[in-house]
Amino acid sequence: MVRKLKIGLLGCGTVGRGLVELVGKNDALIRQRSGVELRITKILVRDLDKERHGVDHALLTTQPDKVLNNGCDLVVELVGGIEPARSFIERSLARGKHVVTANKALLALDGFSLMKTAEAKRVRLGFEASVCGGIPIIRALRNGLVGNTIQRLSGILNGTCNYILTRMSEGRIEFEEALREAQAKGFAEADPTLDIDGHDAAQKLKILTELAFSAQVNANAVEVEGIRDIAADDVQAARELGFVIKHVATAELSKDAVSLSCAPVLLPLSHQLAGIRDENNAVLVRGDAVGEMLFSGKGAGSLPSASAVLSDVVDIACHQGGFSMSPGGRVSASSRDSESNHYLRFSVSDPAAIGPITTILERNRVGVARAAAVWARNVSARHQVRVLTHFVSRKTLDTALLDIAGSGIETGKRMILRVAD
Repeated sequence: MVRKLKIGLLGCGTVGRGLVELVGKNDALIRQRSGVELRITKILVRDLDKERHGVDHALLTTQPDKVLNNGCDLVVELVGGIEPARSFIERSLARGKHVVTANKALLALDGFSLMKTAEAKRVRLGFEASVCGGIPIIRALRNGLVGNTIQRLSGILNGTCNYILTRMSEGRIEFEEALREAQAKGFAEADPTLDIDGHDAAQKLKILTELAFSAQVNANAVEVEGIRDIAADDVQAARELGFVIKHVATAELSKDAVSLSCAPVLLPLSHQLAGIRDENNAVLVRGDAVGEMLFSGKGAGSLPSASAVLSDVVDIACHQGGFSMSPGGRVSASSRDSESNHYLRFSVSDPAAIGPITTILERNRVGVARAAAVWARNVSARHQVRVLTHFVSRKTLDTALLDIAGSGIETGKRMILRVAD
């Protein structure tokens, strides 16, 4: 018997139009595979006169109540932002309606409480499209890995950063040129701040962490660094040392606390995330039973994101029961000063500064694995000293860097990148 599900759609932008396209184009396939017939009852838009190819104009409205009170079984929220999106979702859940959203900003801010509300109302809140587009990482954490204690998850969560770093590595170009390419191809916004400063990836990491570890995480619990200060010299140095630079988000469980970071790191070329290129995303999950599993694919775009929304819709239609979270938060978020190798780049007026720099590092118990003095290529550039340290905590390293700063050796901003395992 075919089950019917009526959908109220809030927002008809890029992802919304993609959802309408998929529902219309794959209607027969969806019925065949799932036994579900989907029907969009109303669509909220800002402008009724705007041309929307393939969307039935009769379904459009500028009044939210005509979507929420039109007898729909499920609400898809794609308006984005915090308000009125949060109010729409809260009203829908309060009325016993299932909700699917792709709103990573709202989920990063208030996702834990919205999940608890859905649980209390015995309805489902789907948000597969909020992280990594069409990659089914949310479903994997909710269902496929439900029998595992998640020990660690790390990933390339921002396609803009990954595209820029890929072009810097493979095209041997500077950050600014790679960013312009990303903007020209639509991978970066006109104002790319949210992406290149790491905040988009941090929002996604927070969502994954709250789901994987049943932990309500404060927004400031994630240590965030972006990629705008990475130079072509750093990318080349990493290559010569046998590494590649990637922007990686990591959440790791240690005893009863989870540490979160979102920053550019050096990855060994053998690392599973090292080969993720261009705008693609990937998440590496380690569970106590399954070991490591890699999920990768297109992280954004109209149809990949719409596909993730549609998968949530069909899953809810097939499994009407609410999603149950673990009671309370079983771990807390905390910073963790674990030891690792570090790559350091110093700008200096004289390459002979390699001597004093390595001496100060060693004096502060920072072992030097490799060090190189690099002469400037032209008069406008600076000489450099590049160092790869042995395992050392960031606290110990920072003490040594304070001594170097006080010596007056440096002539420009330094670069510090952790070597990930």
